[in-house]
This record gives sequence, structure tokens and C-alpha cells, in this order.
Amino acid sequence: MASNAVTFTRTTPGVMNETDGTFSAPTVTTISGNAVQVRGNPEVYQRLSLVLSQAPTLFFIPTTYGLLANTASMVRPGDTVAWVGENFTVRDVECIAPDGVVVAARIIVSQ
Repeated sequence: MASNAVTFTRTTPGVMNETDGTFSAPTVTTISGNAVQVRGNPEVYQRLSLVLSQAPTLFFIPTTYGLLANTASMVRPGDTVAWVGENFTVRDVECIAPDGVVVAARIIVSQ
């Protein structure tokens, strides 16, 4: 099974400077790597009220080594990704990080 290059994107809105009323530019964070679609865990799908056939689970390996699990540097729910020509939103992330550094993750996405 061949993997596909993917890039997850997160856009954080700008912040208003209360002193002068200006807004800072939005921040865009990208996390790149490779992914393949794998079978999802039915229990997680039930907990998230998702349908297995409509929300793929991706086995993702980040390009950059050193991303820490559960931090802003790693994929999070709400991030977006293009997968097989369609746009999806991340619903759940399960990192594989034996020492805190992410080596892979199982990511559920849906439209």
C-alpha cells in the first residue's frame, strides 16, 4: 500500500491590539508527512458519533522528527487536510509517542 504526502493546516485568527484597535495577521501552522488509510476503531467512531465509511482513519508519519504529542506542533482536532481530492477536518488524534516524541499517529478525519 503506497502512502500519500499530506499536509495538515491550522489557521489561528489574528488578535486585536486593544491599544490601537489593529489586528495581527492570522497564523497558519502546517504539519507535513505521509499517510495511508487504515481500518478505524469502531469504539472511537461510536464515541465521536461518526460513520466508519464516511470518516477515514489515516496512519500518519510526520516528516519532521521531534514533534511532541499533545502540543501545538502536532496535528490537533479542528485542523484540515486534503485527502484523496477532498477536504477533511481532523476529529481525533491518537499519537504513538513512546518517549513523548511523535513517531506516528492514527488520525480520524471527516467532512
